[in-house]
Amino acid sequence: MKTPTKTKLRGFAPADYEAVIAVNRASYPDYTESLEEWRHWDESWDSTKYFKQRLVAEDRGRVVGWGQLSHMPWSFRADKYRVDVTVLPDHRRSGHGTTLHDELLATARTRGAIATQATAKESMADGVAFLASRGYRERKRDWESRLFVGKFDFRRFAGADERVAKQGIRITTLAAEKRKDTEAFRKAYDLSEDCSRDVPSVDPPTPRPYEEWLRNVTMAPNHLPEAYFIAIDAAGRYLGVSDLFSSLDDPSFLWQGLTGVRREARGKGIAMALKLRTVRYAIDRGVEHIKTWNDQRNGPMLRVNEALGFEKQPAWIVYEKDLSGSSQSRPSS
Repeated sequence: MKTPTKTKLRGFAPADYEAVIAVNRASYPDYTESLEEWRHWDESWDSTKYFKQRLVAEDRGRVVGWGQLSHMPWSFRADKYRVDVTVLPDHRRSGHGTTLHDELLATARTRGAIATQATAKESMADGVAFLASRGYRERKRDWESRLFVGKFDFRRFAGADERVAKQGIRITTLAAEKRKDTEAFRKAYDLSEDCSRDVPSVDPPTPRPYEEWLRNVTMAPNHLPEAYFIAIDAAGRYLGVSDLFSSLDDPSFLWQGLTGVRREARGKGIAMALKLRTVRYAIDRGVEHIKTWNDQRNGPMLRVNEALGFEKQPAWIVYEKDLSGSSQSRPSS
């Protein structure tokens, strides 16, 4: 007879980092993140602007899950929150996830939340069912795609670099520009903010202060300034960006960050030239593949990735639960 489980919830403490990371590694082996990265995210979180509550779930003294309620700085609304709940695979369907979720949702309600958002990979049936049974409704989908660079054929893209060069546009890196231009970070920030406005999202994107961008991007432990590629015109204006950052816990792949081109510079082949540089960097670094995500509504970027040979994986789905007083906001029976 299976021993009944009893979930004990408590607040997260620094001593819990390793246990919580272990839960993530067991649950999402393709998306492991290091202790150094977790500490950086927490230390760079601006608690004067954004709320965050993190809990751990214990079963007979062992950490078996964790949950978090937080604002979404990239798309900030004071009355909307993100919910994350992760439980060890062999401890699911025992009430731990429900206990975590219900406690976090109670906090959201006391803070006057009108909605909570959560994500699940469509191939992970237990996560999808967990959210659906609690009144979450799909809001958007992002394709995850992977490019296995070992078989990449640059001959298919002959002339891509020459096309942008003929327009007086050069491709360089943030590392190279920083060495000769004290304003390189500021220019990269302005470019990033401009391009981010057009990334599809559930709610409008929130402009980030320069200092916040510096903390989150250039000071991150997995930042790669030599893989932060920038397109610059003859007048010195930053036109496009495509950056990679490392996975400290798994050197077999690189994460793809933002790829974007200013509206007035689109249709010139800049995005393709930038992406080709990221592929070359990945090959030279000896990694197996690059991971990226694209909103399914972002046709232009999807076409670039498809042309390069990115292989689509199951989509990640953003769900939202209405807490404004409608019938959807009431807990499922």
